[in-house]
Amino acid sequence: MLVKRRTLGRRMRGFTLIELITAVTLLAILAGLAVPTFQGFIANQRIRNTSFDLMAALMLARSEAVTRNGNVSFSQTGTGWAAGWEVKSGTNTLLSQDTVRSLSITDSANLAAIVYGKDGRTSTASTRFTIAPSVAISGVSPRCVSVGPSGVPSSRVGACS
Repeated sequence: MLVKRRTLGRRMRGFTLIELITAVTLLAILAGLAVPTFQGFIANQRIRNTSFDLMAALMLARSEAVTRNGNVSFSQTGTGWAAGWEVKSGTNTLLSQDTVRSLSITDSANLAAIVYGKDGRTSTASTRFTIAPSVAISGVSPRCVSVGPSGVPSSRVGACS
């Protein structure tokens, strides 16, 4: 009799198969709805990070030109800015950026390099870099990084006009 009381007093623990299937189905539906939102979010963040990396490299080139009292160049490392860029003072490479995947980076003046003089100004007219996804994604905005004659870069949301 003691054995029967233990069996009757013990409750079953865990989930039933129906509860488990219902939970997994609900999770799959919610994940399916969230994926497009995350794709847009990730693309916007990649564009934002790339624009800040570009601005940081431009600021480094300007700062080093003033500090070294000489010319410092900010140039492409391949064909196009999306293939990467580098900051150089003579033969010394101060910064090197790898290829940026799934993004297109274009500049308004089709330059291969921007040279900063010892006063921190650029030797070229003002230029604007547009950073956008290489394949259009709805809800994803391009960013514009502008470099004026003073050499100070600025960034804003939207395509360069």
